[in-house]
Amino acid sequence: MTEKILLLHGLWLHPLAMRWMQQQFSAAGYETIAPVYHSISNNSAKNVTLIYEAVQQLVLPVERLHIVAHSLGGILALQMLSCHPELPPGSLITLGTPVKGSLIAQRLAKYRLFRPLIGHSFEQGLDGQGLPKVLARQWGMLAGNKPIGVGRLLGGIADVNDGVVALAETYHPAQTEHRILPLSHSSMLFSGLVVQECLSFIQRGRFSAIN
Repeated sequence: MTEKILLLHGLWLHPLAMRWMQQQFSAAGYETIAPVYHSISNNSAKNVTLIYEAVQQLVLPVERLHIVAHSLGGILALQMLSCHPELPPGSLITLGTPVKGSLIAQRLAKYRLFRPLIGHSFEQGLDGQGLPKVLARQWGMLAGNKPIGVGRLLGGIADVNDGVVALAETYHPAQTEHRILPLSHSSMLFSGLVVQECLSFIQRGRFSAIN
């Protein structure tokens, strides 16, 4: 069976941020792709189109398409799957994705001085709007609870958080599984535990970690 993994980076980042994770999945026998999208200059609809076009050109045909997406990338993955239900089946794993909207992004969007930092990624994206209520594939969320990140510089987050995203922002009723890991938002991208859990979900349909 032909299986590939699509990796999507988050806000302010570049596909190179997913490079280490790509190497780990490649070592496990999976072909991977990490397409370019512009998280600040493009709105969510434009980025979904760019990602879908990359999938058509570089991934298809394939029997199973798995998606591992960090932060904003998870929102775009959900929107793409909603717009294109014809995509091959597979698992979706989101890493620290604020599916209920991001308090930190909301603060940045509120002030004209800081608004350029999130660009066009807020509306129908980090505001938590425009996401499907149901999903026709297995979806697992890995969330962190180590509060190290820019959230401290932007007023802090009162609840349990990963330094950028509050734990409460990562829950969605369409999720198959949700696991909390002792990681910060950025450290998820370089964690062997995250790779282990992603592979477990892809291969078995469930995470191996127990909260």
